[in-house]
Amino acid sequence: MKKLVVFTLLICLTLVCFAGVTATAFAEANDVEAALDLRVEGEEILATVSLVKNDGIVDLYLRVEYDTDALELLSRDFGKTLASLDPVDNFEEGKYEYPYRVIYAGSGSNNKETGALFFLRFKIKDGAAGNHNVKLVVRQVGYLTSGSGAEPVYNTKYGEPIDLMNASSAKTGGVTVSDKTVAIGISGEVKVVETPAPEKEGKNELMIGLIVGGVMIVVGAVIIAYIAYRKKQNDTNDPKQND
Repeated sequence: MKKLVVFTLLICLTLVCFAGVTATAFAEANDVEAALDLRVEGEEILATVSLVKNDGIVDLYLRVEYDTDALELLSRDFGKTLASLDPVDNFEEGKYEYPYRVIYAGSGSNNKETGALFFLRFKIKDGAAGNHNVKLVVRQVGYLTSGSGAEPVYNTKYGEPIDLMNASSAKTGGVTVSDKTVAIGISGEVKVVETPAPEKEGKNELMIGLIVGGVMIVVGAVIIAYIAYRKKQNDTNDPKQND
């Protein structure tokens, strides 16, 4: 009987560990969370792009999508966050991830800073009444692992690394992490409408992993209980036990 108890405990522990591994396997490695804040200032809109979560990166590729018929990008300023990764944008180039993209690229060790990345100032164009979306897209996240040497690996949730020398790759892939609406009235009144945050990639997979792990534990417990029941029945029916 003691052997059965020990065997049962070992199986339960194995199932619990396996369930934990299953759930963890669905979580993305070295992920980031970026945020887009919009503030109306008269006939202008100030957009602040921030990094609110950073598991450790060596490069980061962001894209800001907006309606160029309604908004004109007047200027941009970089914040101090990730300044060591030498941010480069297409404010003057006007190519690649049109209408606006910024790349942070460095080498050495993973940078885990969070905070304001850059600020964009838009002018509201004449006759731009209506609703216009402003989206923040994470296009690429690269990080170093203990065995990767100087070559970064990439979080596949955001797609394959983009070829920056290939203009035809513009606006491909990426994950929209923030989507807000600028509502411009005919009278000139401007409002920023909060759009429900997009569901984070990986949450569903993590939930599936937890469910699968839970089901496996329940099934394992049922099997063990059945084995114990059958053993008890066999012991009861064994003639030697009745002597």
